[in-house]
Amino acid sequence: MAFRSGIVALMGKPNVGKSTLTNALVGQKVSIVGSRPQTTRRRALGIVHGPNFQFGLVDTPGIHEPHTQLGKAMVDQAKSAVQDVDVIVVVVDSSSRPDALDQSLAELLGSQSLKATPVILCLNKMDRLRAEHVQAHVELYCQLFRTEKYMLTRATTGDNLSKLCGLIVGELPEQPPLFGDEDFTDQSARFLVSELIREKVLLKSRQEIPYATAVLIEQWEEEPNLLRIGASLLVERASQKGILIGKHGAFIKAVGQEARAEIEALLGRHVYLDLHVGVRENWRMSPRVLRELEYME
Repeated sequence: MAFRSGIVALMGKPNVGKSTLTNALVGQKVSIVGSRPQTTRRRALGIVHGPNFQFGLVDTPGIHEPHTQLGKAMVDQAKSAVQDVDVIVVVVDSSSRPDALDQSLAELLGSQSLKATPVILCLNKMDRLRAEHVQAHVELYCQLFRTEKYMLTRATTGDNLSKLCGLIVGELPEQPPLFGDEDFTDQSARFLVSELIREKVLLKSRQEIPYATAVLIEQWEEEPNLLRIGASLLVERASQKGILIGKHGAFIKAVGQEARAEIEALLGRHVYLDLHVGVRENWRMSPRVLRELEYME
């Protein structure tokens, strides 16, 4: 059987399960996950390996109406990520009907530069879709995105992911692998570490804090038996700084403990993690800070 390989982009609105789907297909965490929209801030590529196939899976930020420079950069990254890919997988929440954002995405995919790219529809969160609505929702989304290839999935449990993978592989070109056998992502270790730290903040905080926080790695020193990492948690206002530190430093200590354990598991070595909180007023509106954080080029 001929070997197939290529690049596949996941597209969709925020909070439809793209990152969970990416991690499940790759078999490793390459994208952080959370219950809040816009958790993914920049594209992340994971690599899916099979006996006669391999593909790079690009997890993109959710398509939304941006209100900050950060939001605009995220949407721009999502739109640029689908250029020159072999397959586009549109991920939707199967329990919801299409809305204006879905229409905007369909128009993007129908543009001259993309209309020749195969589109597969992934109707995720199938457990939330009532049986009497299945046919109607499938027809609505397939008509909107002009595709007959679709799969109902539940990324959190892995339901139908092997079938989805089969649909993807069927659209890939016959060619040699693009990545090494042991590769699982193209993300740097520093970026993965910064995202793991941010994930812990997302899971433990509420209100505006998750959206106003970024992580900047400022120290990365390798010693024979230890990796020293220093990171700054950036917020936009002084009042947010106190929340991240917590009473007697309890919040930032808990974030550090949980993040360090996962970083050590990821890197396979002992880690000393030093976290502190800094204020960069309105950093989400600053192109300079966004470039420093690698959210903009």
